[in-house]
Amino acid sequence: MFDERIVNPLEFYTIMIWLFVFIITFLMLSLCYVFLAMRRALERETQTREFSILTIEGLEAERRRVSRELHDTVLPLVPDPQVSDLIRSICTELMPPDFARLSLKDSLADLCMQFTQKTGIECPWVIEEELDFSSIGAEDQLHLYRMVQESLTNIEKHSGAERASLIARSSGRTSPANILICVSDEGRGLRSIPGLHSMSGLNGNAAAKTGLGMKSMRQRAAILGAKLDFISESGNGLMVRIELPNA
Repeated sequence: MFDERIVNPLEFYTIMIWLFVFIITFLMLSLCYVFLAMRRALERETQTREFSILTIEGLEAERRRVSRELHDTVLPLVPDPQVSDLIRSICTELMPPDFARLSLKDSLADLCMQFTQKTGIECPWVIEEELDFSSIGAEDQLHLYRMVQESLTNIEKHSGAERASLIARSSGRTSPANILICVSDEGRGLRSIPGLHSMSGLNGNAAAKTGLGMKSMRQRAAILGAKLDFISESGNGLMVRIELPNA
């Protein structure tokens, strides 16, 4: 420090004041920089979320339009009963469930039954009886439903599995408990999905960045504020894990 025997008191205090001003100014500028950086990041996150919402809304509107066109225009012109049944199945998959009439629990159970009937892949489900979806709006319930539906579609197309499963329960780690939904199969894992064949290791999050289906799932998870994980071991299948904060 300064030797007060060499620097007179006035000069010493002047230097201390300027040093103090410099430190305060530096701290204020640093805080401003951090604040602006956080604000820009929040704006980008908001814009990304809004874009995801618009994208998903457009996707759902297109699903409804195609379903109506198939049902009202194409189906009456098809004489073959097997083809008619196939078109009806496609229309059902495209149209969202009526959550005002059918609960999300029943919709997920019905989805598993339809999946088994369509593919021949066993898909038992366990949905915790006490699990409460009442705090989740219809749009958010649709996001969860579509994420499970896309997971089952990936199993049908890519896994080569003979068995899948759905588990929905409370996570029990928070209060109120989060909602945890896991869709698993016993197939080839992430390596079987196009664009993800280079994945190795336990967690496929880094690899799960390609494919329209998984991109849609990530967008829906972002809209929900849910945590989405793709967990896989080579040759031991894939688990899609969705954890939704229960407000």
